[in-house]
Amino acid sequence: MKAGALASSPLETLGRILQGDVEQLKERAPNWADLIRTANDEFVTPALFHRLREVPASAAEPEAMAYLGEIDTLNCQRNLSLWALVSEITALLNGAGIVPTLIKGASEMALQEDPASFYRLMIDVDMVVERHEAAKAQSLLAEAGFECLEDSEYAHSPGCFWKEGYAGTLDLHAGLQEDIARFLSGDDWQRRRILCERDGLRFYIPDPSFRLLINVSHDMLHHSGLARGGISLRYLLPLREQLQNEAALDWPWLLKLRRDRRFRLAFDLQMLMLHELFGMRRTLPFKISPLTALLHRRRLLKARYPRLGEAEWALVKPFYTRVKRL
Repeated sequence: MKAGALASSPLETLGRILQGDVEQLKERAPNWADLIRTANDEFVTPALFHRLREVPASAAEPEAMAYLGEIDTLNCQRNLSLWALVSEITALLNGAGIVPTLIKGASEMALQEDPASFYRLMIDVDMVVERHEAAKAQSLLAEAGFECLEDSEYAHSPGCFWKEGYAGTLDLHAGLQEDIARFLSGDDWQRRRILCERDGLRFYIPDPSFRLLINVSHDMLHHSGLARGGISLRYLLPLREQLQNEAALDWPWLLKLRRDRRFRLAFDLQMLMLHELFGMRRTLPFKISPLTALLHRRRLLKARYPRLGEAEWALVKPFYTRVKRL
């Protein structure tokens, strides 16, 4: 979509505004209820507020700005609580000689000068320990008063942990999900993490290329975004930031990952959507296949016609589930 072109769905309008295209607001006032509902659904309401503060006051609906400002204030308070949760648990683990790895939103928070100001709504925080450290980590959490939520255990996770006084939960991982781990080989896990020290705490975060892998694989493969044809701005926004610092990325490694057909489709579709919603130029050393272009159009159509998209997924999902189990 060209800058200044009117978007065809609330999600596309939201993407263009987040990109800084205020022509959306000048040419035709958006349906603010739809726009805010979409931002909430995509967990990027604070990002919308921060962007709208940069446009002329006359372009934004005052009542909408007041609501968004309240959400941003509450989100900062929640993020402060979530980071306090990360800090307490990291201190517990460090005291036992365990240095955890923060992933997904937790790693993005760790990169902020002030974690409370992170621009999206967080569901929980994710932390990885080595498999042989998982039992000790669980014991430490129990001794500190954390409770494991019922039915929260998965193959890669001993469970989600909660403690009164915090605004969210910790999703503890004993390794990465299969849709991410399968792309690592050799010493990737060791060499693609950065050791950080903050406020006396020691933790790892994935390096920029590893964070990109986790972002794309978690959204498009683990959460079935590739199969569903969905668009998730809570993953696209940090992906855009990662790609804006191209010099920090290990392109030979990423291009090697693209040899896998599913990752190639997932990665290329995200590149197309970044261009579509945010106007990011594609300066990548590969061509987009006709199949990828077709799947991209499918994603846009599903965003523009949600009911049609839901009906299509209801038909496709049973076949996808069977194929995935093979």
